[in-house]
Order: sequence, then C-alpha cells, then structure tokens
Amino acid sequence: MNFNSKPHSMSSKFFLSFTLILISCSYSFSNNNNIEPLNTVKVSLDLIHVQDDKVSVTIIAPETASEEVMYQFPRIIPGTYAIADYGRYIANLKAIDDKGNELVVERKDVNTFVINNAAHLRSITYLVNDTYDSEKGNAFDSKSKTIFSPAGTNILADKNFMLNMCGFVGYFSGYKDMPYQISIEHPENLLASSALTDEDASTTTDRFNVERYAEVVDNPIMYAEPDTASFKVNGMEVLISVYSPNNKNISAKAFLPDIQRMVTAQKKFMGDINKTKKYAILAYISSASASDAKGFGALEHNFSTTAIFGESMKTEELVHVIAHEFFHTLTPLNVHSKEIQDFDFNAPKMSAHLWMYEGFTEYFSQLFQVNQGLMTEEQFYKIMAGNETFSKRAYKDNLSFTEMSINVLNPAYKEQYPNVYKKGALLAMCLDIIIRSKTNGNSGILDLMGELSKIYGPNKPFDDNELIPKFTELSNKEAGDFIQKHIVDGKPVKYSKYLKRMGVKATIVQQPEEFVYIVNKQPCIRIDTSAKKVKVLRTDNNNFFTELGVQPNDELLEFNGVPFDAANYIAVLLMGMGLKEDSPAVLKVKRGSEVMELKGKVKLNYKNTPGYIFKDNSKQALKNSWLKG
Repeated sequence: MNFNSKPHSMSSKFFLSFTLILISCSYSFSNNNNIEPLNTVKVSLDLIHVQDDKVSVTIIAPETASEEVMYQFPRIIPGTYAIADYGRYIANLKAIDDKGNELVVERKDVNTFVINNAAHLRSITYLVNDTYDSEKGNAFDSKSKTIFSPAGTNILADKNFMLNMCGFVGYFSGYKDMPYQISIEHPENLLASSALTDEDASTTTDRFNVERYAEVVDNPIMYAEPDTASFKVNGMEVLISVYSPNNKNISAKAFLPDIQRMVTAQKKFMGDINKTKKYAILAYISSASASDAKGFGALEHNFSTTAIFGESMKTEELVHVIAHEFFHTLTPLNVHSKEIQDFDFNAPKMSAHLWMYEGFTEYFSQLFQVNQGLMTEEQFYKIMAGNETFSKRAYKDNLSFTEMSINVLNPAYKEQYPNVYKKGALLAMCLDIIIRSKTNGNSGILDLMGELSKIYGPNKPFDDNELIPKFTELSNKEAGDFIQKHIVDGKPVKYSKYLKRMGVKATIVQQPEEFVYIVNKQPCIRIDTSAKKVKVLRTDNNNFFTELGVQPNDELLEFNGVPFDAANYIAVLLMGMGLKEDSPAVLKVKRGSEVMELKGKVKLNYKNTPGYIFKDNSKQALKNSWLKG
C-alpha cells in the first residue's frame, strides 16, 4: 500500500501491495542449516552499539586473485518496480587488507564501491542509516526517491530494527552465488523474527546461513520485544510477529484467529500447489509521524512478508494484504521468468508478465474468500466493480500491460504500475470466466496455474516470450486471443460481457463513503496541524456524527481509545476509513471546556455506484463452479 498519486480512492491509495520474489536455488531453507563452505561471505551486524542512528556492518571478504573488485548495493529489488539506490544510506566505507591497513576505495556511483589491490582484501566496514527517517511523499510518484516502507529499513536503538537486508548487505561483483553467513549481535530483550533459522544458541547473537545473495535479500528479519504467535496448518508453520509500540490493542495474539482462519482457507483453496513449510509475517505498526514509515502495505518474499500499517488499522486490512502476499507462493515463486530467476540488482531487465504475477495474485486473494465462505458473492461483485470504477478513473485504460511491465522503471510508466492490482485482477477474472465457460465449469485459472507449476516450478524459469503460447496451449484459443488483444495490445475490456456468461449483470449498488469525515466530497472536519487540533466543521448529512451526537466545533480527541494525531492529517483520515456499519463507537471530544465520551454505533453514509448482481438462474451451476468450485 502506498501513497498513490491519484486522489480518487483512499482505499487504493493506502492499501496496494507489492511483491519481492527472489527465487532461490534451493526451494527449502532446511538445506541451508549446515553451510560451512571453504569460501563464504561472512557478515556481522552490530545492533547493540548503535552510533547516531546508524548500524555498524563488517564484511569478511571472499578470496580473490583480482586486482580490483566491486562491492555493490542494490539499485532496485524485484517486486517494488522502483529505483531504490540503497547505497545512498551507506557511510564511511573502509576496506582493510590482511595486515590491517586501509586499501584505496573509489565510489564509482551511489551503489558501487571499487576496491583496489583486492587480492589483499580482508574485510570491509561501514555504517548504515535507515530509510524510515527520510521518507517524503509517495514512493511511487514518477520522480520520487522514497523507498516504499515495506522494502525499507528501521533503526531504533533498543526498540526495533527492521532489517530488509538489501539495505545492510551488498555483494561482490562476480560472487553473488557464493554462500553468506550472517551474524547479528543484538540486545538480549529483542527477539529476531524471520523465516530463517537461528544457528547460534546465544541470547545476544544470531547466525543465519543462506546459499546466495538473492536469499540474503529474500529474508527480512525484524527485531523487537517479543510479540509473536504461531500455528501450523497442513505441515506449514506460520509465524506472526508484531511491533506496535503505541497501540497495544494491535498484537500477534489479536491477529492470530483471523490470520489462522485465512491461511487455513488459502491452503485448502490451493491444495497441493502450495508446498511452503514455513512462513513469517512481520508487521510493523507505524505512527506515520515525520520520522516514521508512511508507505502502508506489504512486500512479499518467498517465505515471508513485511507489512507496514498505521495505528488505526483494522484486522481485516492485514488479512486482505497478507492474503495477497501469501498467494505469491504460487506466482512468481512457482511460475516465473528468467528475469526474476537471475535478477540483476543494478541493471535489471524487467519481465513482461506483471499481469500474471500481480493480477492473478490479487484476483486469487479475493476469489478464495468467496470460495471458502469468508465473504459473500455480493461482496465479491462489489470488489470487482470497485476495481473497474477505480481502474478506469485513475489509470489509462488503453495501455499495454506487457509494455508497461517491461518499461515500469520509466517514469512515464511508473505511475501506471498500481493498476496491476485493479485492472490486473479484472483481467484474471475474465480469463477465469473464459476457461470455466469453455470447460463447462470443470477448470479455471487456478487449475491452469497448477499445470504451469508442474511444467516450471521454483527452479525452472520460462523465457518471457514463451509464457503466452504455453498459457494458450493449456487453456484455449479464446483465452490466448484475450491476452493478445487486451493485455498485449492494451485494448479496453467490456467486463460485463464476460460476467454475463456467469449470469451476473450490471446494476447500481450502494457503497459506503470511503471516509466518515467526508460526505458528498465535502469535508466535515478541519485538521489544524500547527495547533494540533481536529475540529468538527459540520454535522449535517453526516450519519456518523449525527448518530453519536457530535456538534459543530467539537474537538476530536480519541476514537475507540486511539488518540487523533492532528500533526498527521493522513493518520486522522485513516481513522475514519473502512468502518463497519453498527460496529461499536466511542468518540472522546472536547466541547468548550468539557471533555466527554460519545458512545453509540457506527452509521455510514452511502452513495450509488456501478455494480453487479447475479440475475440469470439458468447460469447457477456455471456460476457456482466459478465461485465455489
């Protein structure tokens, strides 16, 4: 979820999700536990002696006969589809020879350090600054240099360290496939949460072994005082770890029931396609202040996800985001191109198939919920209709998705990228309907992805240009023609045409306003960031305020125990987004000199929007095979 540059929908503005998939040479980390190669890149991080909000890192270099070697940090990591330049946060890098003397180091560019006389290189030391402190604006604006928070880093001495390792550890040119051993010294009260296994029994030192640099980047680690929960489902262990310093109602224990229900349903939905053995959910709850993370959402890795949310978050927000990220264990983990398998962190060639990696994943994250009874058919139709409305309003509807994917690092295409979560899901829906209708409901795109997983799998990438022919071969000509016309050529889609095959027709439905503080596009509150006050402007036609007895000029202090942070207007707006009708509401206000609590239930304002409804009973069986099969 990022700060989308389009102003039309706050739900899309704050809750897009992005994927980091670095396909490992080994599918299971169980084989990594005893790596003791003769030549290993050894990394040491010191989280105990933090200097001016910086972490000290030491690298024991591999042996080389070269006179010159480059040590590089990623310019980009796959899945964020934006230039990061992690080298910006590296300071005071020194190279030491085998006699303890400094070697000459030239900074070739922001991410690349050239070390001379490298045959005598023994170690490298440097300091790392974090990214959360420097976030400004939307990470996905065309000219933004801000790193998307779930891909970023946090250094908060003795409290929290968010270690997206791409921000702390680089690679030697020509040695990316060499094993890494990472040792981390940490305060005894802080626990490491990761999909990796700690190989050190010490309470203040952790040691992790991985087979190559791609796995270093693919395994984030979060340190915080223990707030964890775990469960097992069908042979898979799931770890939930939460850092929420201000809102103690947000905890791993609170998330556990909903996450367990969701993942259990996902495993049942995917069946034998998913073979994940361990999965870690690392949730960081941000105050969204000037020095804290502001890019809400999640970033997927093969066996874990980093999720960033605000203090007013709701469990269902996390559930949806994690649902999306977990489906990435299907694609790109099992089905991906060579561009992803052999990703170049400094000069990447982008894959053409974001329409599948992200579009299919987002579609499955909604479809499985109706399939497993976690949402109603009507809710599913509303989501798809909302995707259609927002996609057509906020993005170009005649853009080639394959062209956008290949050129996503170009600023002209960067702002169009979030549409993979809206239009991409709709394209997946249409392909699913085409396949269902051609097979009399007996199979859909989940079945097809299962077939592709058998053909390819985690360690066998496809050539970019072979995917569409293979997809067509496994499905049918109409599906192939649809991909060519609407995904490759970018021609607009009439979605109602495909939904009609399932007996679903266009109609007008009522949707709640996105924010309780805005009615008919008119603000009902005034946020004074300088005076740090949130004042009520008007209550007329605002069902939320009327039900609770709010009056004009009331100062809003707390909502359901969470204080309003008037210095952060985004956090204030988020507190009034996504509320459920008739849920309990306690609003603390200051009226004149009196502080009072207004109690009642949430009442929302609604608006008429385009939607869909099932109307053709003759299509009942086919529709059921699509949504319930």
